Amino acid sequence: MRKIVYRDFDQAALDREYNNQANVADPAHHIAWYGPASARARSRVAHDAGIAYGGLPDEQLDIFRPADAGSGDRRPVVIFIHGGAWRSLDLAGSAFAAETFTARGALYVPLGFSVMPAAGSLDEMVAQVRAGIAWVWQNIASYGGDPSRLHLIGHSSGGHLAAMALVTDWQRLYGLPASVIRRCVLVSGLYDLEPVRLSYRNDMLRLDRAAEIRNSPCRNLPTEGPPTLIAYGQHETSEFKRQAIAFETTWSTRYGNSRRMELAGVNHYEAIELLVDPESEITQAVTEWFGF
Repeated sequence: MRKIVYRDFDQAALDREYNNQANVADPAHHIAWYGPASARARSRVAHDAGIAYGGLPDEQLDIFRPADAGSGDRRPVVIFIHGGAWRSLDLAGSAFAAETFTARGALYVPLGFSVMPAAGSLDEMVAQVRAGIAWVWQNIASYGGDPSRLHLIGHSSGGHLAAMALVTDWQRLYGLPASVIRRCVLVSGLYDLEPVRLSYRNDMLRLDRAAEIRNSPCRNLPTEGPPTLIAYGQHETSEFKRQAIAFETTWSTRYGNSRRMELAGVNHYEAIELLVDPESEITQAVTEWFGF
């Protein structure tokens, strides 16, 4: 007899829905793409690398600058939170979109953080991302950035982490203004961790019910939220699409400042890879959303 685990999914079906590598023709190609693409960006764009925002080895970020940038400028800033299913990818592979944003006059700041199992818990990953963003707000002016124009992008599990940053109590935790992030783009993220906890992914994450609730953005909405664009690929799984649609609906109902878009013809990985193409749908949407 078929045992339902979540919604209308049995265990095997639920696991497939949350296994992006199983839903593309050549997952190894996509996983390997970030390194070379980021190396090209590093060779072309001036930057400060490996700036520590905390005491752990993974708690570092890079700051990429437009060619004409000066330390006295007040440039908009784009912070990028990488994906990798909370277990892979890193700061070294997060530079790929640097040219896209520096060409438009912004600073680009990819953020490094520990991943599982080294991180120990999803709570620790969330805390590191929050600490990194707080560091940027406190220090970016000395690099020519404007702390009042911090924009945030997250992809896949980084979309989840970016969404958790949106629901942060910045005043209580860091003594910062309530609105640290000016605008946000979430690409192919997850916003309700109940099905994640029930899937094969929990063999790694080790979420109990309390941790699931604590780390689900949809269950921790703040009083106010910044304008947020929530995107996903046309060829994502039904669950990734459902999560995006549900979270955008919730955000729109509560704050009235969100937009949802399906990226035509792309899968989970291509949705963010195409940020390197200035003419792509995602690049056009993101730069328009951020206003530069």
